[in-house]
Amino acid sequence: MKGYILKHEKPTRIFHWVNLVVFLLLLMSGLAVFSPKLQFLAFLFGGLRNAATIHQYLGYAYILVPLIYIAMYFGLFKKFMQTVTNYDADDMQWLKVGGGYMEPLLKGYVPPQGKYNAGQKMLGLMVIFFSCLLAASGLMMIFYQSFPPALMRWAYLIHSFSGIFLGCGVIVHGYLAAVNPSSSKELKTMLGAGYIEEDFAKHHNLKWYQQVTSKK
Repeated sequence: MKGYILKHEKPTRIFHWVNLVVFLLLLMSGLAVFSPKLQFLAFLFGGLRNAATIHQYLGYAYILVPLIYIAMYFGLFKKFMQTVTNYDADDMQWLKVGGGYMEPLLKGYVPPQGKYNAGQKMLGLMVIFFSCLLAASGLMMIFYQSFPPALMRWAYLIHSFSGIFLGCGVIVHGYLAAVNPSSSKELKTMLGAGYIEEDFAKHHNLKWYQQVTSKK
């Protein structure tokens, strides 16, 4: 496609949306079970009992979907992990100024970024870390009879905090990717064929753009 550059491969886009939908359903069903004030969300699942049951089975899906993706597309996962765990001076400067998204609270030079900016890298790592906590604590809650009560209290606390924290992260990510005028083209990339406008890439992902175009 002239004027565009491939940023997200098809398997990654499919995994992204499937994982997001599963998480949002988990979040809503979990909040309905967690708080009496949010039990009205249970109507989406046909009642509180159904919400609790569906939450459990969706939990299994939340564990299995990433494992299937990793097993089938390990190369893509490996590249992603190499990218989100690699931070340089430009990433540190980006974080200092909030990528320019927090003006006038944070001002300063916004350095060029790679395929993912420093904020996206941090989000990726946080999603992996807290998803692992959700999975581990969730399995403990399912098989609670196998664990001492003191440990289960920690499991409930960790599970609740991790879910709410990730929920907040999804809201921020959704705003920046879909609503913020300076970065909303990211949503079209994930919804479409994975291509991003070259001009956008030059502005937001210059280091990655130069790396990709130098191979042509």
